Order: sequence, then structure tokens, then C-alpha cells
Amino acid sequence: MSRRDPDQARQAARDRIARIQEQIRALDVLCTGTLAKRTKRCGQAACRCARDPDARHGPYYEWGRMKGGKLVNRMVSPDEATMLRRAIANYRGVRRLLRTWEDQTVRLMEAGKPRK
Repeated sequence: MSRRDPDQARQAARDRIARIQEQIRALDVLCTGTLAKRTKRCGQAACRCARDPDARHGPYYEWGRMKGGKLVNRMVSPDEATMLRRAIANYRGVRRLLRTWEDQTVRLMEAGKPRK
């Protein structure tokens, strides 16, 4: 089994890094945290929500994230929740891309080493 030429391995890693950079550049919003969708009971005994779980009020969206080492929660509108859902998914995707970028950088470094 033949190994790839070190120049080919370096070029392949550079090409992968360039694709990762393009994917990151294409993103518009990025945010950490989690988004929870909740329904609530209002507390009035005469309201249907007190007896029927399907009649609860909402949905309400709550965004949780770390800020200054503390967990911060905030209620957000449905439109904000839509944007946050995309931003959180983008953030997680960028983290995966950065790990891949790191792997490709290591391959670049190792492609220059002579094999024993």
C-alpha cells in the first residue's frame, strides 16, 4: 500500500482548511446556550389549564446561557427563539469545524516530518 506524497497530504489539508473557513464565513448569527420551550399554568382555579395539561398557556421560550460564570435565563419572543435556534446550531457547528481545522493543522505539521 503506497502512502501519499507529503506535498499532496499538505495540499489536501490546506484545501480542507479553506473549505472550513468558507463555511465559517457564510454564517450570520452565532450564540451559545440552550433554548427551552415551555407551557405554564396561570394559577387560576377556574382556568382550563389547571385541569388539562393540553390547555396550558404558551408556548413560552426561555434562553439559558453562561455569562460571567453564572447561568442567566431570559424569556424570548417566538421570533427571537427562531433566530436563537439557528444561532445555537451555528455555534455548535463552528465548534465541530474548529476541531476539524485543528486536526488538519496537525496533519499539515506531520506531513512535513520524515517517516521512520
